[in-house]
Amino acid sequence: MTVFKTSKFLEPLPKDQHTADSSVNNVSQILEEVRSGFLCGSVNGNLGNRLFVFASIYGIAKMKNIPYIIPKHDTLLEVFNLFNDSTLQVVPNDRKCKQSLYRRERLCCGYDPTMLNLDLTKGYTLITYLQSWKYFADAQVSLRRQLKFKASIETWVNQTMDSISRAHNYTDRDDVIFIGIHVRRGDMMMSVASYGYQVASPEYLHRAIDKFSSLTNIIYMVCSLEINWVKEHLHNISNVYYSNPKHGATKDLALLAACDHVITTVGTFGWWGGWLSGGNVTYFKWPAKSGSGLRKQFSKDYSDFFLPEWRGL
Repeated sequence: MTVFKTSKFLEPLPKDQHTADSSVNNVSQILEEVRSGFLCGSVNGNLGNRLFVFASIYGIAKMKNIPYIIPKHDTLLEVFNLFNDSTLQVVPNDRKCKQSLYRRERLCCGYDPTMLNLDLTKGYTLITYLQSWKYFADAQVSLRRQLKFKASIETWVNQTMDSISRAHNYTDRDDVIFIGIHVRRGDMMMSVASYGYQVASPEYLHRAIDKFSSLTNIIYMVCSLEINWVKEHLHNISNVYYSNPKHGATKDLALLAACDHVITTVGTFGWWGGWLSGGNVTYFKWPAKSGSGLRKQFSKDYSDFFLPEWRGL
């Protein structure tokens, strides 16, 4: 649950002198040249989409043992305590990335193994959405270390959840099981609906809530831009806290991440709220209309997008 080295300069060897050390140095130089490649990606997009790009490229770079470069103006650095490690390199600007080759995925919401076919002596910018957990399946431990919210955000979340707990007559946050609920509807019913997006029904939300009915001391944490719609359809549910949409995406994501379990609906924002929470997650299993352009961007059974341990309803 989320609650929130220096190189030495050596004396040059005499010309034509061969030693074990020089052989090792030659091998190291060859390996360095072989793996002189690097990866970049888009630094734009809404928070959920941006996190998929970050995580997927990080996972691929780690798999290939080459650096993933992000510029210091990347907005993720305003949200998370990203740091340089054996994979990630935060650099002053994106000049190097602008000199890279471009490699485009075949599916926006599915796993494309051809994205791993890289010449490790070259730099690539991977585009566009990379929305599959399979790209970073083996890097999730490292990613969880990277994706720690800024201290100011964590402090706000802890204070908020303590206040909510007390308002519901719990003296300690640890006495409560917070279940996050993220509902996305608006844009998927209007601006992008024609592409094939579907939104979760009230019946789905009630089925998802029923899955957690065996738990006690529950407080539901609702994060949505459609608060009135949620209130209308969850009017019979007690112990609900509705996050003010004015808090913004960053704080809402941090609240979901701090929950013990998460009920997602559709979209990448809720997906990341579920992943960051580390708890049990449910999802609406029909996010795309059959035969639509969007449906063709997912794998046949959506298994490239949703984690196998999550529950589709």
